[in-house]
Amino acid sequence: MTFSLTAFHDGQKALEEFSPMLRYLEEKLEQNIDFVHEEKYEDIITSFKNNKIDLAYFGPLPLAILQKSVPSTVPILTFNEPDGKSSYQCALVKSVNDKIDFKEMQNIKVALTQPLSTCGFMQTKILLKSYASQTIEEMKFNYMGTHDEVALSIIRGNFIIGGMKHNIAKDYESLGLTVLQTSQMLPSFTLVANANTLTEQEIKMIKKILLEAPPEVYKKWGKSISYGFSEVDLERFKALEIEQFEFTIPHKGNF
Repeated sequence: MTFSLTAFHDGQKALEEFSPMLRYLEEKLEQNIDFVHEEKYEDIITSFKNNKIDLAYFGPLPLAILQKSVPSTVPILTFNEPDGKSSYQCALVKSVNDKIDFKEMQNIKVALTQPLSTCGFMQTKILLKSYASQTIEEMKFNYMGTHDEVALSIIRGNFIIGGMKHNIAKDYESLGLTVLQTSQMLPSFTLVANANTLTEQEIKMIKKILLEAPPEVYKKWGKSISYGFSEVDLERFKALEIEQFEFTIPHKGNF
């Protein structure tokens, strides 16, 4: 069995974050699970289409896109956030030291995570429109790859504003990052199965094992997956309204 993700951290940190959960599943399922870390959501989606991946960890936007292109996609369960809820927010952020002059659009640099990240281009565009009635296309934007790099690039002064996950942004407040605007509540990250490579019984077993995992077990897992699980709420995904963004998200920065 193969598990893949594109995480907030580099490959080594991602392995440390998810290994305890995978080892727990291996023990309960009595089979090996290979870990594959990808840098981009596009690569996981391609591997999913080619039936090279059995399980994956997806944010709401890439999951919505995956479901539209791969009928074998089966959302299993949603990972809870630190507050115990199965939803989170994206944030528009800046350094406390910077003043933003939206009249000088061409001088504003925007740091983004990656093209198919939910808190990347899509939600940052929405937040900018809501906060300052401005369009991201008129600014200079580039992709940093991870939420942490978005925060650090702004703190270093390389970018003026950025988009990232709200609870990660809060971790950087002590370093001078401040939140300007937050998004609507979005469905949390989801564990997804490939019905072309896993049987219905295997998928049900994986879901049962994780939903029944006791707190004393999952609280020892990586930080982002240590708060338990919830059933998938498909209505929340429908509320994302991604149609207008799916084919207009630039896959490269503009500078």
